[in-house]
Amino acid sequence: MRMRKTKKALLAFTATVALSSAAAAPASAATHQVSYGDTLWEIAQTYGTTVNSLQAINGISSHLIYAGQTIETSGAATAAAPQVKSQFTTNAYSAVADVAKRYVGVPYVWGGSTPAGFDCSGFIYHSLNQAGHNVSRTNAQGYYNMADKVSNPQPGDLVFFSGTYKAGISHIGIYIGGGKMVSANGGGVGIDSVYGPYWGDHFAGYGRM
Repeated sequence: MRMRKTKKALLAFTATVALSSAAAAPASAATHQVSYGDTLWEIAQTYGTTVNSLQAINGISSHLIYAGQTIETSGAATAAAPQVKSQFTTNAYSAVADVAKRYVGVPYVWGGSTPAGFDCSGFIYHSLNQAGHNVSRTNAQGYYNMADKVSNPQPGDLVFFSGTYKAGISHIGIYIGGGKMVSANGGGVGIDSVYGPYWGDHFAGYGRM
C-alpha cells in the first residue's frame, strides 16, 4: 500500500514539474497572420528580427503585405538594437521638427528642394540642413538606407512609407510628436496623422539620421 502511495506521489510531482516547465517556456510562433493595418516593420519588431530578414525568408520584394497573408517568422535573423547617433540631442530633434513646420503650405514641386517648392525628399534635405545637420540630397529609399531604425520616435525623426506610388520606400516625412508628421506630398507641405486612413496603410517605420 505504501509503495502505491509513493508511486502516485512521484507521478503527481512529475506532472506538476512538467506543467510548470511548459508554463515557463516562451511560446515561439513560426508564422504571423497579417491583420489589417499590420506592416512588415511592426511584425519585425514583434518577433525581434528585421524587415530585410522577413522579406528574404518569405520571398517578398517590397514592403507591401495584405490582411490574411501568412508571414513566416522562424529562421529570420535577430534584429540588433537600434543605435542612436551621439551627435543628436533632444534639442536637435526638436529643431528639425520646428524647422519643418515653418514650411507648411509650401507647394509641391517634383525635384524641388527650396521653399519655392518641395518634393518629399527635397523637403527632408532642406529641413535637416536648415536645422544644422549636414546631409546629402537623396530619395526616400536613400534616407531609409542611411537612417538608424527606431521604435520610440522623437520629434525630428524621419517617418517612412512604402508602396505609395511605387514599390518599396516611396515617401518620407518628419515626425513632430503626437502621432503626427509634416511632409511634402501632392497637396504641398502639410501635417498628417502617421496612422491615418491612408498613411497608416503604408507606414514602414521610423528612422534617425
